[in-house]
Parts: sequence; C-alpha cells; structure tokens
Amino acid sequence: MDPSDRRLAVSWEPVKGATGYKVAARLMNGVEPFAWVEYEAESPPYVIGEWWAAMSGLEYEVRAASVSVDGQSAWSDSVAVTAPELLSAPASAIIIRTPRPYAVGERTSVDLQNQRPLTRRSSYAWSACDLDGSDCELLSSPSFRGSYDLLIPEAARGKVLRVQVDYDRGGASYTAAVALGVVDGETPPAIRLAPALPSGCGGAPNSSSGADAPAPDAVIATHLHLLESHSAPVAWDSLDNGGAIEPLCNDLLVAGPWGTFALARWGGNAERIDGRVPMNLEGLESYWGGLSDIQATFRVADILLRERSGGVWDLFVTHHYFTGECVRFRLSSTTVVLESGDFSVSPSWRTLFDAEPCLHPNGHDGQHAGGKMLTDGPDHLLIVVGDHDKGELAQDPDSHFGKLLRVEIETGKTETLASGFRNPQGFARDATGNLWETEHGPDGGDELNLLEPGANYGWPSASYGVEYGGYAIGADAADGHAGFAPPAFAWVPSIGVSSVIVNDGRAFPLWGDDLLAASLTARGNGNSLFRIRRDGTEVRYVERIEVGYRIRDLAQTPDGRLALLNDEGSVHFLSRSAAYCDEWARRLGLVYAAGCGSAGTDLTDPEG
Repeated sequence: MDPSDRRLAVSWEPVKGATGYKVAARLMNGVEPFAWVEYEAESPPYVIGEWWAAMSGLEYEVRAASVSVDGQSAWSDSVAVTAPELLSAPASAIIIRTPRPYAVGERTSVDLQNQRPLTRRSSYAWSACDLDGSDCELLSSPSFRGSYDLLIPEAARGKVLRVQVDYDRGGASYTAAVALGVVDGETPPAIRLAPALPSGCGGAPNSSSGADAPAPDAVIATHLHLLESHSAPVAWDSLDNGGAIEPLCNDLLVAGPWGTFALARWGGNAERIDGRVPMNLEGLESYWGGLSDIQATFRVADILLRERSGGVWDLFVTHHYFTGECVRFRLSSTTVVLESGDFSVSPSWRTLFDAEPCLHPNGHDGQHAGGKMLTDGPDHLLIVVGDHDKGELAQDPDSHFGKLLRVEIETGKTETLASGFRNPQGFARDATGNLWETEHGPDGGDELNLLEPGANYGWPSASYGVEYGGYAIGADAADGHAGFAPPAFAWVPSIGVSSVIVNDGRAFPLWGDDLLAASLTARGNGNSLFRIRRDGTEVRYVERIEVGYRIRDLAQTPDGRLALLNDEGSVHFLSRSAAYCDEWARRLGLVYAAGCGSAGTDLTDPEG
C-alpha cells in the first residue's frame, strides 16, 4: 500500500486460461460490514486508485478472482491489510464548526481551513470510539467532498465522535484526527489528571474550587506546544513591579505588591482574602507624602507555602518594611488555613530575618529587590536577594544584598552561599536538584545562572550587558568574566526576564524537565515565555513562545497546569489543548498521551 498516493496495489499469480481478473476490497473496521467494491483487471498487478483506499491506519480486506471463458469467477481467500500511518499533522488543523452537545439525528461538521492550500484532494472518515478513545469503528465509508459533515447515526450514541482527515500538502501526505465529544451523553474533559495533592486539599483535583474549567478564551500555539488559557481577573492596585503567585491545591494564592491577598480559582474567578502583609504602608505614606512614586521599589517580592498538617500551611513572604527611619528587606511568616473551600490568613505574623543594611527610604533604594524563595529541607529556606540598586553591596561580605542566603526557619540564622547578583527575578530547582536563577542585567545581558555554593556571579564587575549610558562591563571589556562564574545563558538584547520554573512533564510531556522563563519587557523579543531545553546543565536551545503581555510570575499547579500572573492584574491558567488527547496523538507515542486517561490513569505507565 502507498498511502502517500492513495493507492492500494494488488498482485496475484496469473491463472492459465483466464480471460480476465477481478479485484475486490472492503473496509473492515466499521460499525456495520462494508460492501465489497469490485474492479475489472486484465492482468496482475492492479492498482486501486480510489481516494478512500489506503486511508491512514484503516484496515482493509482484499481478494482477487480469475474469470473463465464462460464468465465464472473463482475468488481467492481474502488478505487483511492495514494502511500505513501517514505523517501526523496537529489536530488543530481541523476546525470544529458544530458546538457541543452532540445528539443522534443532528448534523455536525468540521472544516480544513488551517490546512489550505491543498495541493491534491483530501479524504475523511467519521468514527465512533469508546470514551477512552479506543476501539474506534467507522460510521460510514470514507468520503471526499467539500463539506466535511456527518448526520449522526444511532450507532454513535454514547460514543465519542472522531473525524480523521488524510490530505496532501506541499508534496507530502498527512493525517489529522480530532475527537469532538460524546453523543447524547456528558462530555468528559479532554485532560483529567489525578495529582498527588497535599492532604489538606481533599485528595481530588480541583476540590477546593468545586468547578471544572470553562471553555478556553485564547489559544497560543508554537510547533506542537498547544496551550489553552483562561484568566481570573484580580481587581486591586496595579501589579506593576510586584506581586507573586503560589499554588494552593489546584487554585492559586495571589499576593499583591502591597501585601493584599486573593485566591484565583481554577474555575476562572477570583476572590479577595482578608489579611495583609505587615509593611507599615501608613508610616511610609506619611513619611513620603504618598505611595504612587515608590510602588516600584517598596513591595512584596515572593510568597511560599509549606504544608504543616491537613489544611494548615505556613506562609512565608519576602517584602519591604518601613521602620519609621529606613526600609528593611524582610522575611516574615504566618499561618493559613483551608477548610471546606474557605481560605483564611492568620493576622499573627513573625519576623524571621531582616537583611542588612537598612536602606534610606529615598524612593529608589528598593529596586532590584529579588527575594525569590525555595525550601531547603524541612528546616531551611533559600532566598536570592538583589542588590537594591547598590551594586557595590553585591560584593560586600558584610551585606545580605546581591547574595544567595540560607535561612534557618526556627532561629533566623543566616549564611551566605553565593554572591554577585544584580536583580534576581526567578529561582527554581530541577528534578536532579540543580538550582537555576534568572536576573535582570543592566542595558542588555539578562542572565540564566546555574547556582553553585561559593560561586561569585560577578555583578557589578562582569555582565554581558552594558551599563546605562553605553560603557562596557567586564565581559564586553578585555577581562571578560575572569574570576567570576559566567551565566549558563544570556539574553542580548534583554527580555526583562522574570520568573523561572521547571516543567514537571505531566501536563506538558513534550517539555519534559525544561525550564520555562517569563519576560516583562515589550522590547525586541519580550512579553513571552521562553522554553529552555537542557542537556543536564548545558543549555541546548531557547524557544520563544509569544504571549503578548508582561508576565510577573509563573507557577505550576499540582494538576500540571501553568499559571501566569501579569501586570494588569490577571492570572492566566495554561493547559494542554485537547489535541494532545486525540487518537492521532496516542498513536505517536506515550509521551503525547501522558495524562489523557481518566482520573487515576497515567498513560505513561506501561502497566496502567
């Protein structure tokens, strides 16, 4: 069979005395048996060139017969054959024109607008499949015409409708398939993961929200990395230059730049939460005569949750605090409780650590704050602190600024692990324990750093960017990064790099253990996600995925979705397109189908 030419070549041994031959073929995998289609042949071989023949993945039965002088035919035994797989095209190439729900007797249709221009004809076929996408049976013989529609038959009731299209484009042949939904029944979500949630989350996906995701309102596509998003607007003061998100079960705790809290639900809504980070905003406002001019330099930097017991978490916050005379960069903690879906923040806060020195509240000393956190075992936190616009402090051993710090939670005892940072915006640990940090360079030279104990990353003596005003720093000068640890990767021009996380590979298996870095600037190649593919600790390539807005923070929820916090006050949840869970994706390999099963089923498990 040659599916690229839509041909089924049949050959047989010539029969002495035969006046001619007949060839017959029929499809085998239908709801009802298909009729034999017969062809006249003078001699072997015979090529069936019909558009339906050799459709990718379908099963056929073929037989031949000799014709005697008296016109009688003697049919051979039939041979079963399966058409080879074509190159796979994204299921998003098929546009679904008919909305759910689907019912027997109604007409549904799709379009191939995304596949044009077609260089040759296309054939298509409708199938009815089990709810898990297996055991698909054809509802009718494959067809070829301009309108790709189906009058839904009784045989499709309770089944998942699936359409497959084989088409030619640019000299190559492809197949695309998409599952539309269940006929006369509830349509299950395309992706249903069963993550291991903390004990206080109720033990089931989305248990804290009580709602499934609404229909997507946007699609971002790059190669085969199809994402669907919906947003949860959070109405508060501008998030410009501050704020953070942290997974709480499958929802998100959101902190505003001046210490307010909200809960962004998976269902697409958000709610304000009583409680506030102690920052002494009132004292600072009185001292400064207002707050608008310093919102970029006095803010919440990061939040981190650590489960203590069922439904109870410790909340850690890095933030600024006005003492009445100077501004401290502080680590504080309190307790939060999730009970019957209601979330509360305790008003009792504890100061764990104050960075030295205390800064003059001049409206500028708070920028380049950094402050991203990770846990380090049960008793310690790691915090990477920025230079607060005082580059010389990054190399001062008596200062906490521009340093990677390890803080004992109980006592606040602090040790310096690494130094030489300018403005750390992201901090993540990969599956093998490597620590990755992203930071703003000066005018150019944003960095991705692999952090090592005792290393010095060079600021303000070394950078791949230049200082504002145009003069070179270190790496662009004669001595480069001599004596300092160079970045694993640098963006020139800058992207305004912000948060970085490690994809855990469940909801986005194609991204594996890749790093995902966000950006803030609209210049050049910013306002995007950047997928960073690594070979161990070596960066192999960086792929830009344009989003179109400034991304302040990133997080990944226990069910695998990615969450983006933007500076306009919205949280966007990104999840895989349903295309990943269609039959065509399953046939490509288990990496595509991971997490596409029903709750509790992981298709990456060969025993599952």
